[in-house]
Amino acid sequence: MGNITQTLSEYVNKVLDTNKDGVVNMKDILGLFPSNAVAIAVIFIDVVVAAAEYRVWDVGLKMTGDPLKAIGFVLVSAVPFYLGQVFWLYPVANFFQKWIAGIMVGASLYTSWVFGTADLSQSFDVAAIISTVTNLTAGYIIVALAYVLLDDGIKAMRLKKQAEGKAKQEKEFQLITRAVLRELAETQKLQNETVKEFGDAEMVQKQLDRVAGRKGEKKQEAPQYQPQRQFASETQNTAKTQIDENAPKPPGQA
Repeated sequence: MGNITQTLSEYVNKVLDTNKDGVVNMKDILGLFPSNAVAIAVIFIDVVVAAAEYRVWDVGLKMTGDPLKAIGFVLVSAVPFYLGQVFWLYPVANFFQKWIAGIMVGASLYTSWVFGTADLSQSFDVAAIISTVTNLTAGYIIVALAYVLLDDGIKAMRLKKQAEGKAKQEKEFQLITRAVLRELAETQKLQNETVKEFGDAEMVQKQLDRVAGRKGEKKQEAPQYQPQRQFASETQNTAKTQIDENAPKPPGQA
């Protein structure tokens, strides 16, 4: 126990003794505040918001009469504020995720201000506040889902799963194709053996079509060439045209 107390005492002295003179005094304690100004500001904001959430809870209690239901008002006012801070401090948060975090913090502070003002003034529109609570609940759920889906790590994992799924599907297609081609090769081999045994490919095909119950394909015969018939009038006109073309032309005509 003495060792633990001594170790804790040494640790406290090491942290609080800012001037390293071996003595912790009020000057050392006050010197801690400038060095941790940002942390103190964050703590101050969180404490003020936590105090303001009591008024939010009081509004919900007056409207619903149920302490548990009144907690729902706090959930859409305080929780998004603290959650937005966590979202913002996410080490690998991208631009869209930081934007979502800022929206959550801003909307939470505005909601807290609206409910706090209503509680202090004792005048509020019940329908409007209930609508605000329900809409904010759905909105925060949507933006939280967007925060997850827009994460670079989640997108990379999703692309990996999609690639694995497509590769697996392609493998299945390849296996099915090989199985079908193998069956077709066996069928073709059996048909070739049948033709080789009976020596008449056409007869084998006809018998196969008859057994399978399908009609054989009819061969299309090429149409026979028929010379074009000409009537007597057309023959006379053709002969006349040829005579006119062979007749000598008057001078000056091309």
